[in-house]
Amino acid sequence: NTWLFSEESFLAQSPSRVQYKMSVSQELKTRESVHDFLIRLGQALKLDARTILAATIYVNRYYMRMPITSSKYYVASAAIAISCKLNDTYRQPDKIALHACNIKNPHPSRPVDEQSDMFWRWRDQLLFREELILKTLNFDLNVDLPYSIRDELLDNDNTEEPDTRKSDIIKNTVSLIEMLSSLPILVAFDMETVFGTALLIVTKEAATKFKEPKLSLPKYYLRIHLRVDSSMCYECYSYILKLLKFSEKDPQCHSNKQLVKRLHTVDKQTFATIAGESEDETE
Repeated sequence: NTWLFSEESFLAQSPSRVQYKMSVSQELKTRESVHDFLIRLGQALKLDARTILAATIYVNRYYMRMPITSSKYYVASAAIAISCKLNDTYRQPDKIALHACNIKNPHPSRPVDEQSDMFWRWRDQLLFREELILKTLNFDLNVDLPYSIRDELLDNDNTEEPDTRKSDIIKNTVSLIEMLSSLPILVAFDMETVFGTALLIVTKEAATKFKEPKLSLPKYYLRIHLRVDSSMCYECYSYILKLLKFSEKDPQCHSNKQLVKRLHTVDKQTFATIAGESEDETE
């Protein structure tokens, strides 16, 4: 997969690290701020989660090819424009630019309108950055999203009575993936592995919530439905924890505080147990 990068590609060799000597902590903090902007812009434009997440992936891919600069919010706005076109949620460039520059307006008490210089600067930059993103990504805009996996897993529930707990776990899994997208995870692991990882995390949380310590997935569930196993998911989880340690490392660049608070070290065997796999199956 052209758009999956090794850990070292981000931790030591990202364009921002190589060209601008940006630390890992600084880059994670900056990526989080871009992610927050994408969510705010998406909400202002009344976009669905699919459109916002696809735009987030485009931004993450772009910044594995280009260093992060002061144009980052223009880039994010352009990624939203591209995602809208591909997800049948089209919004006019003028509308995207207007909402974007009002979000970043240094004087919120004086809203920006379409006659202001700031608006025209954002609009021009949006159109320019849109073309730049497309060229940088080689017009490869196909992304795997968790929503089709969610729907398939829910549709495969053959029980006569709907299992609301299973439904909640799967829906919460998608919500966790949306949170994790602030990290460069979806440019390091494929969606099936990320989904499996998030599913194991949420299942462990559900076991605590429902006071059922032995709550786990059905045997071979990951392999049958996602074509992954707990060992692959544990590798993904370990990388997430490594990134979150960097998020805490620099006092000036603390980021992803919700994820840091939520995710804790879990050993490989516990992951296997939650996945319904035995120890020798993870070797």
